[in-house]
Amino acid sequence: MTSKQTITYAALSALCFVSNASFAKINDDIDLSGYIMLDYNKFDTALLEDQYDSNSSESTSEIRRARLSFKSDISKDWKSKFQLGFADGETEIKDAYLEYSGWKYADLTIGQQKEGFGLEKLTSSRKLLMLERSMISEAFSPGRSLGISLSGDIASVNWQLGYYEPDENEATSAITGRVAWVPWQQDTNLLHLGVAFSERQYDGNEFRVNEPLEVYTADSLIEGDKINADSLSQQGVELLWLQNRFTMMAEWQQAQVTSIEESTNDYEGGYLQFGYQLSGGNRKYKNAKLGASSEPGWEITGRYSLLKLKQENQDAKTYALGVNYTVNKNIKFMADYIKADYYEAGGTITSGNAISLRLQYSF
Repeated sequence: MTSKQTITYAALSALCFVSNASFAKINDDIDLSGYIMLDYNKFDTALLEDQYDSNSSESTSEIRRARLSFKSDISKDWKSKFQLGFADGETEIKDAYLEYSGWKYADLTIGQQKEGFGLEKLTSSRKLLMLERSMISEAFSPGRSLGISLSGDIASVNWQLGYYEPDENEATSAITGRVAWVPWQQDTNLLHLGVAFSERQYDGNEFRVNEPLEVYTADSLIEGDKINADSLSQQGVELLWLQNRFTMMAEWQQAQVTSIEESTNDYEGGYLQFGYQLSGGNRKYKNAKLGASSEPGWEITGRYSLLKLKQENQDAKTYALGVNYTVNKNIKFMADYIKADYYEAGGTITSGNAISLRLQYSF
């Protein structure tokens, strides 16, 4: 993190903390929330770089994520959010922003925030259909960055456009935008279509795809070329269909990385996933994002996922089935079975299976 970003983060964090504390005393409007995810993974050692025995397996358990969030209404038009994240033995600032909603057609957000790209990436980790996001979402959908954005709703269209300065080990600057349209809706049933783009400058910083096969504690087998990148241009399309108990969502993304030597590397991938509420209810939808189940009970899920590294001649595919059980608004259990196939240049194929379990507690 640069010194400029550190100072900015500190200033925004202090402002959010002060606003939360002071206005809570006046208006009692502070909103404290959080969650913790406890994961267990058992997977074939074929999903490790050092495959000492392809017929054996390995198991891991960990605190996958923990979050603590503070929200407050500073005034009628100003809100703030500050969120701390705890994972992999480290603590970091996830969200630290101020939001102004006093204009008629747009809201203004300043600070550390999620960039508007990717339906699955914008879905909270607490509300995902599967334990982990798809390979393409993890590899290319931007996460949180320091920046300024405008967003709004016009009729059935939701939009977001922003300028960001991501972490120094990634892009040095980015312009990212998203438009989501709901052409059909009847009560809780709807069809969502979306497009997004991101133009990112790297100024010679290193870019590399380095992803596991949707098993978080397995090794990153998808390892692309190390590129001293000049820029990255990416686009995505997304679909979400909610019909009573049934949920279907899909995305396709493509990206082109241009090196400082002006060579290019192309990447593409996507996923198709579904969920079905066995116990009734439906998935919620708000602000062009997928929400949680409306009622406690069982949900079955599934996903097909694909990632292609064209110049590196690498392909990866996963097939997954899962079951979720929501006890109440606080407790949720998840279980996924994943079959992963990885194809390297020269025809080498690596295949492995995994079972992932999660206990999620929210407050």
